Amino acid sequence: MKVFEGLADIRHELENAERKFPNFPTDPVHAAAIVGEETGELTQAALQFTYEHGNYAALYKEAVQVGAMVLRFLLNIDNFIGRPSNNAEPVQLNTTQKG
Repeated sequence: MKVFEGLADIRHELENAERKFPNFPTDPVHAAAIVGEETGELTQAALQFTYEHGNYAALYKEAVQVGAMVLRFLLNIDNFIGRPSNNAEPVQLNTTQKG
């Protein structure tokens, strides 16, 4: 594979993600969590490739998705604020529940 093919696939994936999810978190915690979630899927694909005779296409697809989300993180880094994102879903804590 040539590097420019991989970069073209990352760019295409980034464009698809921006169309599907136009809002990106405005705080680095939620933005990094998106990158981490994709990285976890790449790790799973790598484990399946290595130990379960997984396929190259799935491994490549996940690596492209990680690259696209890292690029999206970097493209949005100047918009990050030091508080929870307006684009994040609020979490309701149940303080009455006993552990």
